[in-house]
Amino acid sequence: MAPSVYFFFVDGIGIGPSADSNPFATLDLPAFRALSGACDWVSDTFLASSTSSRIFKAIDATLGVDGLPQSGTGQSTLFTGGNCAARAGRHWGPFPHSSSRSLLASQSLFHQVGADDSAFANAYPERFFAWASERDRWPTTTRCCLDSGVTIRTLDHLRSGNAIAADLTAEGLSRVAESPVPTISEDEAAASIARLTSKYRFVVSEYFHTDKAGHAQDMTAAGRCLVSIDRFLAALDTHLDWERTTLGLTSDHGNLEDLSTRTHTRHPVPLLALGRSAASFAQVEDLTGVAGAILDALN
Repeated sequence: MAPSVYFFFVDGIGIGPSADSNPFATLDLPAFRALSGACDWVSDTFLASSTSSRIFKAIDATLGVDGLPQSGTGQSTLFTGGNCAARAGRHWGPFPHSSSRSLLASQSLFHQVGADDSAFANAYPERFFAWASERDRWPTTTRCCLDSGVTIRTLDHLRSGNAIAADLTAEGLSRVAESPVPTISEDEAAASIARLTSKYRFVVSEYFHTDKAGHAQDMTAAGRCLVSIDRFLAALDTHLDWERTTLGLTSDHGNLEDLSTRTHTRHPVPLLALGRSAASFAQVEDLTGVAGAILDALN
């Protein structure tokens, strides 16, 4: 059976110093530690690891550009391999910069892998489609879907177990959805991802609530996010077919790791790769290398 890659993109998490303002330093996150080789996700005690089935390291998110990294250029870089901050001459966000549009249209991972072999797992309510269409303000992931022909999933996909909510359990989504949405456990969300990786070679999901908690400087919300992700990672370890699948996890910029500020940071971001082709990520040093590593893992 052909190899598959699940790319779990977590918005706004960096590797920062241990402090009371860093939830990675104050919370018990057993799955984060276990899957990264018993390493803390803080810079003081950070220890990179490299084996045939696991790569864990910190990679640069500044892309050689002054200022604070932003989502639009960072995510466009992750999904194309081009230095979109350098193309724009600055960091830009939250939506893709105009100078990135041609890259997203022709070189995104969805475009290169192919629509038939790719799935974006996030489900969106009707109000998202209305808002984004009216303003032509599509986040990077959904813009890549539109340009490549990959389906942007709806609440019907979520109800049938063929999508997940951005917050994994759909508790937050259920509060804004126009129609009832069942809440699920992180284990059920992981099972849905496993089903998708059995059907598609390349599966992506995006978790953006970490970035929201960072901007709000909300330690309680940050804790909810990281504990939920921790449960999800533990469940993925159970549900994914590691003989076939590679998990890649990274971020576009730092934020949540320093709740003493409302802004993003220039800290490096984590890169975790697990499974069949984890070694494909060994040479990645910054955001520009992630797309190529994913393609290598698939091939």
